[in-house]
Amino acid sequence: MIYALGLGSNLPSRYGSQYLTLKKSIQRIRENNITVLRISKLYITQPMGMKGNNWFLNGAIIISTQLKPFNLLMTLKKIEREMGRTVYKINTARPCDLDILLTNKNTIFNNTHGTHTIIIPHQRMHERAFVLRPLMDICPNWNHPIFNKSIKSINLSQELAQKITVYRNNL
Repeated sequence: MIYALGLGSNLPSRYGSQYLTLKKSIQRIRENNITVLRISKLYITQPMGMKGNNWFLNGAIIISTQLKPFNLLMTLKKIEREMGRTVYKINTARPCDLDILLTNKNTIFNNTHGTHTIIIPHQRMHERAFVLRPLMDICPNWNHPIFNKSIKSINLSQELAQKITVYRNNL
């Protein structure tokens, strides 16, 4: 299956800066028999709903994997822990955040396994410049199955006031 994943970091990890943490996260994704097909630019983004925290580095990747959504989520959570994420509370700082955003199959998926709920497409992606901007780099024509609009159409129709600038390095 083909998925779009969101990447984010607003704290350094044992691997170094936010940039090095995201770079290592992509390496770990590849080491889990997941093929990375495309990588967006990185963006410096203002934290949403968080005060006094570092700004984020955000990006997105397109991957191909045989993993079903729950197994992919568990793999991503494992990588987040390896990068040093120990707190899973809303609006908290984190060295690594990996989210399943979309599939290329116009799929809607909503399932709960134990304490983990998987919702595809990501529930708030259409409200977030830090998600839409990287997706514009790698899959602007993918369709959001709930709104039946392309990423490009959603991005153009949103009046997103979030501050976002291109980071100097790419992954």
